[in-house]
Order: sequence, then C-alpha cells, then structure tokens
Amino acid sequence: MIRILIKKAATVLLLLTFCTALQAQSSRYIFVNTAPGRSWSVAHPSTFNRQIIDEIIEGVGTRGNAELRVGISFVFDFLRADLDSVAASLDRFMALSRQTGIPILINLDGVNWWGARPDLWNWWDPSAPGYNPANRRNVEWSGWSDSLAVKICWRNWGAQLRVLPAPNLSSPAVLAAHIAALQQLIPRIVKWYNQLPADRKYLLGGVKLGHETSIGVNAYYYKKGNRYLEQRPHDPGLDPLESFQAGAGLSGGLAQLGYAAVSTAGIAHQGRITREDIARVVYHYLDTVCQTACHLGLPRELIYTHQGDTYAPWHEHLSFAAAANAWSRPGWSFYSVDPATAGDLGDVLDRREHPGWAAVEWWWPGETEPEWSSHLLQTLTYKDCRFLDIYNWENMLEKSADGRAAIRRVAGMLQKRYAR
Repeated sequence: MIRILIKKAATVLLLLTFCTALQAQSSRYIFVNTAPGRSWSVAHPSTFNRQIIDEIIEGVGTRGNAELRVGISFVFDFLRADLDSVAASLDRFMALSRQTGIPILINLDGVNWWGARPDLWNWWDPSAPGYNPANRRNVEWSGWSDSLAVKICWRNWGAQLRVLPAPNLSSPAVLAAHIAALQQLIPRIVKWYNQLPADRKYLLGGVKLGHETSIGVNAYYYKKGNRYLEQRPHDPGLDPLESFQAGAGLSGGLAQLGYAAVSTAGIAHQGRITREDIARVVYHYLDTVCQTACHLGLPRELIYTHQGDTYAPWHEHLSFAAAANAWSRPGWSFYSVDPATAGDLGDVLDRREHPGWAAVEWWWPGETEPEWSSHLLQTLTYKDCRFLDIYNWENMLEKSADGRAAIRRVAGMLQKRYAR
C-alpha cells in the first residue's frame, strides 16, 4: 500500500511540474505511430484514408487539448518507392490532418529502405536493374577497401530479415539522392503549413529527418555475410541469428561496418573504427539533411533529427551529441529508458544553442496505468521535451489498455487544471 501511495504521489508531482512548464509554452504532443504497410503504403497513395486515424483516436479515447495534443506519425521512406508516389502519399497525409483536425508528425527517411534506387546500390548483379560496379562506393564495407563492399545486411525489428546493403552515409551520390528527394517533398510541407490558419498551425507537430540514423545497427552484417546471399540468394533459412547485441560493443558483436563512410569522409583510412568516427559521420549526415530542409523554408523549430545507436553501456555506443545541430531540434529513441538516466543526454541538452528536443521513438510500458502515466510524464517533463512518439499502434499500443488509459489520464488532468 505504501509503495502504491508513493507512486501516486510521484505521478501527481510530475503532473504539477508539467502543467507549470506548459504555461509558458506552445502545444506539446503525444504522437502514435502507424507502421508503414499495415494500413498506408507510400507506394500506393490511395491507401491513405482516414480509417486508421479514426481507429487510433477512438482507441486512445482522446484528442488531448491545447496544452497536450494527441496526433499521428508516419514514416515516408522516400527511396522505397518512386518519388512521385511518395509525394502524393504525403499530400494525402497532410490533407487528412486538416480534414480530421488531428496533428501529424512527418518522418522523411532514406536511410533504412532504398529498394527503389538499385542505381545506387547494385554493384554486383549485372542481370538486375541499376548495375554499376562503381556502386560499391555507395554501400558500406566490412574493411578499409571497396573490395569488402557488402551485398546484403540484416535487420531485426521484432524478427530478423534480410535487407539491402547499408548505405554509405558519406557517399556524394547517396547524399545527392537524399537532398533531391527533400527538395521535392519539403516545399510541399512548407506550402501546406503556410496555408494553415494561425489557429491551426498546431497540426504540424514536426518533421523528423532520418530514422535511427546510425551505422551497423538497423542494417547489421555478419562476418563473410556476402556468402549467404551468393550461396542461398532466396533462402534465409541458414542465415545466422545472433542479431545486433548492444552489450557486445560498438559492432554489436558482429562485423564492424562504417569503413566506407569514415573513409569517404576523410576521417580515417586505417586502424580501428571508433564510436567518435561513426558519430562524426552521423552528425554530418543529419546536419546536411536538416540544413537542406531549413534552406527550403521549413522553420528550424519544426525540424527534428532521429539519431540511433544510443544504448547502454553508454560509453561503448554513440554519444547523444550526434543528433544536435544548428538547423533542428534533436531526437532519439527511448525503449524502456528514463531520459534522466540516459548516458550523456543531459549534458548534450544543457549545451544546446536552441531549446527543444523529442523522444521521437518511444516505448516504455508499465505494468499498470499509474506506471504508464509516470513513464509518460518522466519523459515529457525531462528538460524541454516537445513530444514523444509511441511506436507503434498496430502491435503495441493497440494491445495495451493501460497505455491508452494513461494517455487519457495525463491529457485529462491537464485539461481540468486549465479549465479552472
């Protein structure tokens, strides 16, 4: 009983702190992500209807209020389909926001999926589209030579699957493709945002660039991994299943990647890859795309980065600093992690030139609704957090009645306070 009372008191204190902070700030958000391909597909603009928005908002049971709004997020993988389809899908997403009055978080990413651009990655198969041996400079290497360019990587977002080779984040051709995509997509967002009435500007909660941008984490590589594709091109049944393990060092216990990006950037050409080497690559990539978006007219306070490879043991993985640049607000993933205990995050936030940050991918469930509420508030009240984005609706939040109740509780208590 005492333990329960202490938890309740702590939650009330966090709520009061949050309410005080909000008095001098514009809207903050809790976003709920809907996973690509479950309802909406960037390759098929016609799939963007309001059904999933209605399902999520009705499932959560609140739209929030002027102080804490509930919105929807979606990842637009702009190299996963033809760019015209991606642009049309984005237009429909923004139109749905205006139609429903539900705020949106737009994630534009070219790092994780790039199947529509074999002209960038196919360096090994002359019988397939896009073949060019020079493309080995656009993918990652497992050593200091393009003779060690990778043909395949693996990803585990719940289950392991084969994916295309990890991109070289320093490659001029890869960067040019990302910039060209942003030059087509960002002006559409700017135009839509500028046409919103002043009292509806809240509909755009942010534009996130990158999606856990890192090297060797969401596209990892097994030692001599190319042979699995060469020997069994369509059969992953005998592929290793170790996956990336955060506790096993910078490479997650697998083959180290990053040699292509570090070499192309001129950071190093020999020796051991370090976390600082990779952090410089990640920083430069995020700085480049954020600067592009800013120069295309998107306000800096609406631009958020998404850095990856921030795990415990913190000293073995990337500093949180790689996400912070002059063109945006920084963002990171938090899975069952209290931001107040996360490595050098506090120091990084204290050193920023501009205010605001976000938990741009978040999942910290509780065993009860009060625990959920406490976790939501511990994140939203840490420093000057602008939003958290719960990943994701279909196989996580939809199944958690306590999680949905916690969102209603946090938003409802704020609404009652400001209704007095």
